[in-house]
Amino acid sequence: MEFAQKIKQATEEIFSTMIFLDLKPGEPLAQGKEDLGCHVSAMIGLSGDFNALIGIHCPEQVGLAIGGSMLGMELQTIDDDIKDALGEIANMLAGSLKEAFASENIDLMLAIPTTISGNSYKVSAPSGSNRILLPFDLEAGRFYIDLKYSLS
Repeated sequence: MEFAQKIKQATEEIFSTMIFLDLKPGEPLAQGKEDLGCHVSAMIGLSGDFNALIGIHCPEQVGLAIGGSMLGMELQTIDDDIKDALGEIANMLAGSLKEAFASENIDLMLAIPTTISGNSYKVSAPSGSNRILLPFDLEAGRFYIDLKYSLS
């Protein structure tokens, strides 16, 4: 399964058609255990032929830039508008993966997006699951798309 490539393509399409910010994808991070230093995250679960959690993790200034561009307004703080915008991005990413895997006869269902924000939190997955962590760079800084999955 080409998880990293599907995530990269989905993210590039979403940012070019819905957010209108130029981004540069990086290479997947080796262990996926890096301290991301992020202040806002949005995640959504997928279940079916495999189980997964996909999320977008942003430092404050990057979350503000993404949400502001998506909503067409300048935002100053991580508020419900930013959380909703990032939740919608997580939803679009999950929907894109669902569609991409459907063409391979892999059936998935989506959960409800969840957002968290704060100065200190960690997102982890059960032991034995797999993780892909892809960095993307914008003018405002770096954000991450994170996929945790289990094929069993």
